[in-house]
Amino acid sequence: MCARIAIALIAALTGSCEALAAQRIYCVADDANLKMSLESGFSAEKQGALEHFRGVLTLKDSKVPGLVETMRLTSSMLKQHWMDSGELRLQVYTESQSGPFATLELTVDTAAMPDDKTRLHGGYAVRIQTGTDGTRRELTTALARDGRVICELK
Repeated sequence: MCARIAIALIAALTGSCEALAAQRIYCVADDANLKMSLESGFSAEKQGALEHFRGVLTLKDSKVPGLVETMRLTSSMLKQHWMDSGELRLQVYTESQSGPFATLELTVDTAAMPDDKTRLHGGYAVRIQTGTDGTRRELTTALARDGRVICELK
C-alpha cells in the first residue's frame, strides 16, 4: 500500500519520465526551535517502495530532564508516511530507552509548490511527553513546538 502511495506522489509531483529519476526526498528545518534534516529513499526496482528513512533532530530549546538534545532518527521510528496528490506527510514516534519515561512525536506535513513540483513546503510539529512519575502511566506534554520545513525530490 505504501509503495503505491509513494509512486502516486512521485508521478503526481514530477511527471512520469522524471518520476523514475526521483529516488530521494530530503527535508530540512532550522529555526529557533530545532535543526532537522530528514532523508528517505525509494527503490527503483520495487516500484517506489520506501527503502529507508533517516535523519537527525536537534532540539535547541529543550529543557526536558533526561532528554537527549540531538537524536538520530531511523526507519523503525517512522510510524506513518504517506504521499498523495502533491503532499508528503511523515510521522515519527519514539520512546526513551533509559531514564525517566519520555516520548517524542514529530509530524511533517508538506505540499508541492505550484511553480516547482520537486520542492515541497509546509510545517513540522514536535511534541515531547514525559511520565509525571517517571513511567508511562500519566503523560504530560513537556515540550511542543512547530515551524516551517522544506523538502526536495531528487
